[in-house]
Amino acid sequence: MNIQPIATISKATNAVFYGVGLFGMTGLLQTFQIPSMIIGPFSPRLLVKINSYLIGTVWRVLQTVFEKRKKGHITFSGDIVPANESALVISNHRSWTDFYMIHSVAIRRNMLPNCKYFVKDSIKWLPFFGWGMWLAGFMFVRRNWLQDQTKINKTFASMKTMKTPAWIINYVEGSRFTPEKSQQCQALCRERGYTTTENVLLPRTRGFTTCVKEFQNSHIEYIYDFTLAYRHHSKNAEFNEAPDMVRVHTSALSPEYEFHVNVKRYAIADLPTDDEGIAQWLRQRYVEKDRFLAQLRDRWTDGLDIPVREEKW
Repeated sequence: MNIQPIATISKATNAVFYGVGLFGMTGLLQTFQIPSMIIGPFSPRLLVKINSYLIGTVWRVLQTVFEKRKKGHITFSGDIVPANESALVISNHRSWTDFYMIHSVAIRRNMLPNCKYFVKDSIKWLPFFGWGMWLAGFMFVRRNWLQDQTKINKTFASMKTMKTPAWIINYVEGSRFTPEKSQQCQALCRERGYTTTENVLLPRTRGFTTCVKEFQNSHIEYIYDFTLAYRHHSKNAEFNEAPDMVRVHTSALSPEYEFHVNVKRYAIADLPTDDEGIAQWLRQRYVEKDRFLAQLRDRWTDGLDIPVREEKW
C-alpha cells in the first residue's frame, strides 16, 4: 500500500484546519476589537491594553501549536531576562517563523501581549490581523525614513506618555537573510571598511539610533539582542534553514528540526549618546552575532551553557 498520498492528504488537511481555525478565531476577536475603538478618546491606555491582550491571545495559540502541538523544541542561552520588563528588541531575520523564537522568550517572561513589531504599512489593511495590529499600537512603516519618522515618533511619544509595557521588536537587517543579499552586504562592508559577515546582513542603523535616543530616560531601559538559529537534520539542508509556515502546521517538527535562541541584555544608559557611536555599537553586535552563528553551524550547541528554561506558561 502506498502511504505517500495518505500522508499528503493528512498534511493538507492539517494546513486547512489550522488556517481556517486561525482566521475564524481572529474574526471572532475582531468583534471585540472594533467596538473597543469607542474607548480610545476617553482612555487610550485601556484601548491599547485591550487590543494587546487580544493580539496576545492569537500569539499564544500560535505558540501553543508550535511548541506543544508540533513539538518545536527550543533551547536557550545567554543572559537571564527578567519578567515584565520592557525593552527594545533586535534580532537577526531568517524567516517568517522567526516570531516563534522571539515569542518563546516573551511568553515565558509574561510579555507576549506586549510584543510590538515594525511591520509593512500595507499590512494594516489586512482583515483581522492587520486591523488588530493597528489598534494594538504596532509601528507601520513604508521603508522611507522621511515618511516614516513622523509616524514612528508619534507612536513612541504615546508609549512614553502612557508608559505602555512593550517589547519593541526591530529586524534591523531590513529584510530576511539570503545568500544574494549576503553577497551584496559583504561588498558594501568592504567598500565602507566594515567587518564582513557570513551569517547576518549589515544592520541598518538609522531607525535603531532613533529608537535608542527616543527611549533614553524612559520606562524602556534595556536592549535585548536576540540571535535565532535553526538546524534541519537533512544532508541537503543549509545551515539556519527554517521551516516555513505551512511546514510548521502540517506535521511534528521534532526531531527533524532543532531551534536555539540566544539573548544578550544591555542597558540603554551604557550605550554611546551620539548617532555614530550608537551605529558602531550596533554593527559590533552583528559581528559578534555572526561569530556566534558560525559556532552553532560548526558544532551546534555543544559546549554552550544552556540553562533549563522550561517554565510553564
